[in-house]
Amino acid sequence: MLRAVLIGAGSIGGSVAVMITKAGYPLDVVAHGEEKAALYRDPGFRLTGAFGDQQVSLRAFPSVEALEGTYDVCFIATKYQQMPSVARAMLPHLKEDSLVVSLQNGIVLDLLSEVVGENRTVGVMIGYGATLLEPNLVEVTAGDEFRIGMPKGHTSPRLKELAEMMSAVLPTKVDDDIVARLFSKVVFNSCINSVCGISGLDLGKALHHRPVRMAMLDIMREGDAVAQAMGLDVPRFNVLPKNSFIAAHHSRFFNAFMGRFLEVGMGIRSGKVHPSTLQSLEKGKKTEIDIMNGYLSAKGAEYGVSTPVNDWMTRTIREIENGSRPISKKNIRELGKAFY
Repeated sequence: MLRAVLIGAGSIGGSVAVMITKAGYPLDVVAHGEEKAALYRDPGFRLTGAFGDQQVSLRAFPSVEALEGTYDVCFIATKYQQMPSVARAMLPHLKEDSLVVSLQNGIVLDLLSEVVGENRTVGVMIGYGATLLEPNLVEVTAGDEFRIGMPKGHTSPRLKELAEMMSAVLPTKVDDDIVARLFSKVVFNSCINSVCGISGLDLGKALHHRPVRMAMLDIMREGDAVAQAMGLDVPRFNVLPKNSFIAAHHSRFFNAFMGRFLEVGMGIRSGKVHPSTLQSLEKGKKTEIDIMNGYLSAKGAEYGVSTPVNDWMTRTIREIENGSRPISKKNIRELGKAFY
């Protein structure tokens, strides 16, 4: 049985840790300090929502330095900005054939492989949403599947074992082109995180506003143009059609129909989602906008693709981060005046 460690027990990391531990896998968890480690041990880490009500005592440590021995699998579920330094600290605890799994939202495999090597790097398309309600309580708001894979040209016999372990959380499949799969999630995250982040609304409430729905369609269209320039065949994600289908149609009727589809379809499935960007902004913390809309903008600039809506969303979120703009529904009106 694989020996695993997870670093970063937030909304995704905490829920993964609970489900894997409950399934009987030996999992160590690195918390941010002894106070949180003690909390994770007793009374334990709790889940509510789509995975049911769970409470599990985790084998928690206050830091990477407190770990002993080596691990077959290392899950890193920190913010992407901390991921390289965490991976570097874990190097003494890795074997040559260990797998290091990025549980970040965006496409950050290059950052990880620079530290641990492509032969140990695994990306995950995370197919559920979750909100950290308390330091040891997560509400899981949706559930679908995991897709895992390594950079092209690399594989490992342990991928199958890893998929079996992660299936304790959600059905897990190995994907031959994990970058294209992750790109589909980047576009999805760019849609929901940006509109909720600028407005302060949960997804279902944000979708009641026409400029929000139209912006989401254009984020998908711009994402498709960037993907084509990068040579990626991006699959559909969640309830959304393929981005290429959205990009192929621009009529007023089509926009109205698809806007209604987003409002109803995503509202039913994910209406209560309070995404990570909004959570970070509400706490006065930096977001991961650079690996969402910012990623699409940066790649657009690199490949000569125009991305005006993603540019606007990235700029607006950064203004909220630095305190020069408030989170407000007024931002939706400004979005509408700028584009719709």
